[in-house]
Amino acid sequence: MRHVVALRERGVPLATTDRNAFELHRNLVGQLGLDEDEAMEEVDRVLAPFMLIGADEYDYLRDAARARLRQGGKSDWPALAAALAFGGQIWTEDVDFFGVGVAVWTTDNLPYLKHASDD
Repeated sequence: MRHVVALRERGVPLATTDRNAFELHRNLVGQLGLDEDEAMEEVDRVLAPFMLIGADEYDYLRDAARARLRQGGKSDWPALAAALAFGGQIWTEDVDFFGVGVAVWTTDNLPYLKHASDD
């Protein structure tokens, strides 16, 4: 979470898809055993610094995004479609996004975070 705070302090806009929020909720309930209300509270807390992008804002790019992703990463199309729709970049450790035509950053090479350690 400290990286998210550092990015927000530098004015970097952060966003995620509604699908990511749904997956987080599903994992909190299914894997950690939280009840629905606890899981929703945790999703709200974790995603508070992020703008939530609804499917209606990126779904029209589904086919274009899927075409750019390797076979194993096809299910990640919403993140790529959202980046394409908004001219955004992707912050991930998932190698499926490398070489898809948008800037992809890992935590280790995110320039905003390198400057955060200089403060």
